[in-house]
Amino acid sequence: MKGINYLAILGIAVFTACSQKEKTTPADTDKSINVQVERPISYTGFIESGYSGVVEAKQTIQLSFVVMGNVTEVLVEEGQSVSKGQLLAKINSANATDAYRMALLKQQQAEDTYNRLKPMKENGTLPEIKWVEVETGFNQAKAAVSIAKKNINDHNLYAPENGTIGRKNILPGMNVVPTTNSLELMNLQTVYIKIPVSENEISRFKKGGTAQISINAINKTVTGTVKEIGVSADILSHTYPVKIEVQNTDQAIKPGMICSVQVAAQDNRSGFLVSNKALQKDVNGNQFIFIEKGGQTEKIPVQTIALIDNKVLIQGEVPENANIIISGQQKLSKGTLVKIIK
Repeated sequence: MKGINYLAILGIAVFTACSQKEKTTPADTDKSINVQVERPISYTGFIESGYSGVVEAKQTIQLSFVVMGNVTEVLVEEGQSVSKGQLLAKINSANATDAYRMALLKQQQAEDTYNRLKPMKENGTLPEIKWVEVETGFNQAKAAVSIAKKNINDHNLYAPENGTIGRKNILPGMNVVPTTNSLELMNLQTVYIKIPVSENEISRFKKGGTAQISINAINKTVTGTVKEIGVSADILSHTYPVKIEVQNTDQAIKPGMICSVQVAAQDNRSGFLVSNKALQKDVNGNQFIFIEKGGQTEKIPVQTIALIDNKVLIQGEVPENANIIISGQQKLSKGTLVKIIK
């Protein structure tokens, strides 16, 4: 009987001890978020900005016939170099040629009459009114020949200056009118590289400034000069067009090629260099960073200036020795508890 009581007491004691052990297990109350940080690097100096540009011909002329007709010959191909005055294309001039021949015939008849009656005019046997009629007829016949000759010439299309044929919009058999852009003539001795520049950076561009242009398609790097700076922004992109002039004597650079453009700033810029992964954007597109201070986060608005050596140059009220958070930002807001980890 005593043995049974002893076992019962022992069982109660074990149960009580286990219950007490379960109640005293501490709960993990640390709700801070683990983050990695870096220190900003102070920077002051000249910087280069990179842009993507497109090659444009410095000058493009749309060539059209001055009369309507049917195209009989196209004497050039796209990409062909042509000289000033070179014949490029023809339209049917049969009617114009017939009119020219008729004008020549009438001129010859008028000239014969003029030469036949001129002695009579000189000796006074021809009435003055008759001579005026003959002389006027001869002059009109010569004018008609000049007009008919020009009309034939208007059926031909000539190069107004040296250049390269761009687009060819006509083929033999096509009907054209004076509003038809038949051929495109481009000046490729000099080309423009057109780049879009944001409103925050446009003030850094000066006419006459230099830029380095890399064209991957032809594995070529050239130096250009800032020639035109736009004063009206694109409605959609809010960027300003800037044109950089490049000499292209070998015409290796073609319109439409994509370029990488590096432009040096004209003034010193200062700020802090941080990793790209430190930058965040709010719903309005405004940039900011998180820093750790006293175990909590602070949110600091910043502005991106440039990319330098795989770092982003930013400006803002960033403490010099701040712990800039570079991981876990999607879980953070202002005042979030954080813990720095390696």
